[in-house]
This record gives sequence, C-alpha cells and structure tokens, in this order.
Amino acid sequence: MHNMDDIETEEILTCLRITAHHPLHEIKNVFKLINFNKKEKHLAEDALKIGRDTKSCRIALYDQRVSRVQFSIRAFRHFNSSQLFFEIQNLSRRGKLIINNIELEYLNKVELPKKALVRFAEFQFLVEKEDGESTENFETFFELARAPCQEVLYVPSMSPVPETGLLINACSIPPYCSSQTPVEMEECELK
Repeated sequence: MHNMDDIETEEILTCLRITAHHPLHEIKNVFKLINFNKKEKHLAEDALKIGRDTKSCRIALYDQRVSRVQFSIRAFRHFNSSQLFFEIQNLSRRGKLIINNIELEYLNKVELPKKALVRFAEFQFLVEKEDGESTENFETFFELARAPCQEVLYVPSMSPVPETGLLINACSIPPYCSSQTPVEMEECELK
C-alpha cells in the first residue's frame, strides 16, 4: 500500500485549447500533421512555433501558402504574478496575422486575451486559455472545427459606430480622455 504522503500532487497546467478551421481541410488535408483531441505538454520557456516547417515548428500546417514559420506563441509572467500569460508574434514576412481584428505585421506581437480568434490566409484558430498552476509547463489541446471559428466567437468590428451615427477619430481624442470610462448623461444636460 502507498502512503498518501508519499504521492506527489500533480500540478494543473495552463491549457491553450485551440480550435482549428480551414474551409478546405477535408480536401487539402492541411491539418494532417496536428494531433487532435490529445493534450501535448510544452516547456514554458520555449516558443510554440506554428508554420509549414516541420523541423522548426511544433505545430506544422500542410499548406504551401503558409510561411515556414507563420507565428509563435510564447508564455510569460507579469511582474509579481505566478500565472502564465501568452503573447503571439507574427513571424511571416509575407502576410498579416489577425488577432481579434488587430492586424500584426512582421515581428509585431500582442498579448493573447483569454479568448482570441487568430486568422491568416484561410486559416482560423480559436484560442482559449484555461488557467493552471504551473509556471514551468503548459499544454495545448487541438480540436477540429466544422464551422468557421468566427461564428463561435463574436469579434467586434474595428470601428464601432456610436448611437449618434458619427464616427469619432481616435486621434482627435486627447490622451487624458482615452483612459477614462464613459459617463452617461441625460439629454437635458447636453443642451
């Protein structure tokens, strides 16, 4: 019999659940190199590269329109935080990478939100982060989507139109106003 004190507690890993979609995946077999429905463990210090090159990319896509290394996802920790966060960087010189309607050009990077739609060419990846405890490792879990991912995740347009129907140029808003939250006013107060 094992003593319960001798058994190591298993650390819960942060998981990136990635739902992949390509309109012609059944014909072109672009995801044939991805292990679907299986968790894969990764070192937090190593970048998770996605692209066409099977030697340098942990996640390989079988499509000539994909760059050798299309993009990378890298884990990091905020100062004084034990939680893993992720940033995504476009490593393709040929095309833009779109994260929730934010276009990243070559070498641009952003922090991945808890739920993000990553798009390039005809590929769509819905990336959802499930928090864990470990700061040394994380895991990925790929699923295949039958419908486009943007139908699952509402992605707002880049330029919301206010109720007045007038678009306000973000450059015309003074910097001290942009960090404040909107204040609701009665119509009689505006006159």
